[in-house]
Amino acid sequence: MEVSCIVLAGGKSKRLGKDKALLILNKKHLISYVLDVARKFFSDVLIVVKNEGQKKKLEKFNKRLKIFEDRRRVFSPIAGIKEGIKHVKNDYVFVIGCDMPFIKEKTIRELLPLANGDVDCIAYAQALNRYEPLCAIYKKKVFEGFDLEEGLHHLIDRIDNKVLVPVSKETLEFFNVNTKEDLKFARKMVKSLKSV
Repeated sequence: MEVSCIVLAGGKSKRLGKDKALLILNKKHLISYVLDVARKFFSDVLIVVKNEGQKKKLEKFNKRLKIFEDRRRVFSPIAGIKEGIKHVKNDYVFVIGCDMPFIKEKTIRELLPLANGDVDCIAYAQALNRYEPLCAIYKKKVFEGFDLEEGLHHLIDRIDNKVLVPVSKETLEFFNVNTKEDLKFARKMVKSLKSV
């Protein structure tokens, strides 16, 4: 089953004061970590941003990127995903945030075979009702009529036909950069992982 990829890069980044996607982490843009892994699995990869300024910055970084603006006033992952699914080629979408530099190939590889046409959502779960909604595969139709301001956790709760893959231990893979402290931690971890 073919799957498209939507990278969400339209957050306000209030706590960081800059667009997350182009923050530098060990001489590399934050979004590059996600794109490098995503391109190994998906031929249809697109990025959703919130405004023209974000789009222009990303285009300057790489003119070949497929970037779309979600101009709704609501800042939420569901708003970004709903914009993205207008432009994807396939019925399934893998959704990921632009700020997850430690995502691994094996994590995506584990989810993909489960998108077999019969399920509506495949997500990692650390516990009951504690999902990883921004490293998950969704069938496009699950977003129809869903309120933009509701959370992805709530959406996953409401989906009957889902597969939850248990996460058995703490992992850096689902770590995302939201604050200056997170960015410092990520920089430290990238350096330590390179030295291993």
